[in-house]
Amino acid sequence: MSKQSSPECNPSHRKSHFPSVWKFCVSQLTTAGLIALAIPSHPATAGVDQFQICAAELLRADVSREVASRVCGEALYPKDLSLCVLKIRDLTPIAANEALNACRRVRRPRELASCVVNINKYTPDPEALSVLDHCRRSLLPLRFAECAIGLSREIDFSPARALETCIAAEDFTR
Repeated sequence: MSKQSSPECNPSHRKSHFPSVWKFCVSQLTTAGLIALAIPSHPATAGVDQFQICAAELLRADVSREVASRVCGEALYPKDLSLCVLKIRDLTPIAANEALNACRRVRRPRELASCVVNINKYTPDPEALSVLDHCRRSLLPLRFAECAIGLSREIDFSPARALETCIAAEDFTR
């Protein structure tokens, strides 16, 4: 049994009224049409929710409407920014405005929040604003938190000394 191709897709059955560039199979045109229909027609609305979430979370954290609208509008990743502020405010003694100032000034706000929360949780009586500042200054906040927690636990370092030691360790030359 030999396979016969459909006349609309077989070049030998077509009339040569049009140049070969214009000759398409019906199935190819149908596939292209279906793909075009699958593409969203309003891609600009895809990011709206993250700005709304950011504003709602910052308002819940007691940030003023004016500040929340400005910082959410300026943020590259608005949900990460608001999550950073909420996490620091809810899990440490740091006020939302202090957290917001730090979260705005880092590339990885989620990592900043984890750094601040973990150091505050696992070291004895750290100075919360100093922890926030050191985590913000660190290039690798999660590694910095591990360093500060590990040194303060194993070596009888005060949290302040552990923070200074770990932040200085990031400034080494290779």
